[in-house]
Amino acid sequence: MRAALLSLLLAGGCSSESHRQPAATEPNLAVPAWSQDAIWYQIFVERFRNGDPSNDPTPHDIEGVTAERTPDGWRPTPWSQDWYRQEPWAAATGKDFYGTVQFRRYGGDLQGVIDRLDYLQDLGVTALFLNPVNDAPSLHKYDARSYHHIDRNFGP
Repeated sequence: MRAALLSLLLAGGCSSESHRQPAATEPNLAVPAWSQDAIWYQIFVERFRNGDPSNDPTPHDIEGVTAERTPDGWRPTPWSQDWYRQEPWAAATGKDFYGTVQFRRYGGDLQGVIDRLDYLQDLGVTALFLNPVNDAPSLHKYDARSYHHIDRNFGP
């Protein structure tokens, strides 16, 4: 099971089944056979688990997330911190929670997902849906700098 989840994780949901391409006006409503009975689990990698602290985000990695520069003293947020309590670097800016939360990072990565595949299997999960994993300055990764590379903070 662990190998199957890992394969799905790496394949990104690609199917080897051949299907005819629908005409431009004909919607393709076919559900791939491999997914019909799947138990899906969506993972926001940055917030799931830090499996490799050596690739934790740095101030340089999040440059460009906003027009503002990364706050002085910025560091990844501890996993156990109360969500609404500002980090020391955030409080030092004098802004409220919503003025600094876009800079918050926890350091989750793909190794953290791999490390917890047994946990996901115990939950009954058979398929993973990952939020974007492409290189991007934001925490959600929908603003990819490159679609050819995994985000540097998610692993090699």
